[in-house]
Amino acid sequence: MQQADEAFVLRTQPLGDADLIISFLARSHGCVRGVARSGRRSRKRFGGLLEPMTHVEATWSVKSGRELHRIERLEARRSYAAMQADPALQAVCAVMAEIGEAFGAEGAADDREFRLFGAVLDALEGGAEPLLLLRYFEFWTLRLHGLLGDPEDCAACGSSIPRGRARALFPEDGFRCDNCARGSDDSATRLTRDEALWMERLQRTPPGRLPAASGAAKAGGRLERLFRSRLEAFSERRFRSYRHVRNLTGGAR
Repeated sequence: MQQADEAFVLRTQPLGDADLIISFLARSHGCVRGVARSGRRSRKRFGGLLEPMTHVEATWSVKSGRELHRIERLEARRSYAAMQADPALQAVCAVMAEIGEAFGAEGAADDREFRLFGAVLDALEGGAEPLLLLRYFEFWTLRLHGLLGDPEDCAACGSSIPRGRARALFPEDGFRCDNCARGSDDSATRLTRDEALWMERLQRTPPGRLPAASGAAKAGGRLERLFRSRLEAFSERRFRSYRHVRNLTGGAR
């Protein structure tokens, strides 16, 4: 049985002397993995369509009981290869691909997640701040998977948290206002006013319209550590691509 869908290429890896395993995020099928026969040798069949984050129309054959499908063809919809000549953009795309593959599951498609990829890639290509867009991608991946509560509402008392006010994030139930967080244990992450403001901006602002980043979005900063720790804890894996972002920006290791 053949299936077709638009997709973003996430990763390729060699299989034998000639073939490639391709992982891609398909709009209506979730994360799909398949074998591209002669993908390492035949430029005619796939050309530059195997570059990470290429937006393609993918066709693959499904056989019951097989984890790897057979990739029949890829047709270009949009390439983001040119912008990835910039090492910083390439590093951010690598983190996005690694997270996308970890959180995607075949048959568990979420159109919002697919649109998140497209919106962030368009904003990166449009010249927006790469680190801030990575924070945006992390934030909304957590929100879409139910791993991060609404930063504007207190999970304890249910009230709205005034804009820019201090708040704390608790592992068990999400954000709490300053009053509800008082006297709590050390498991909470207490956000500064600057960090709280950036949480609100990530919640409210489209990626291409985010203002210039402050220290809150820096590589190795508290927001990265907060988002990354939750992503890695849920997926039960360590995302190695972050080291490339830190190496390029001089962030904490």
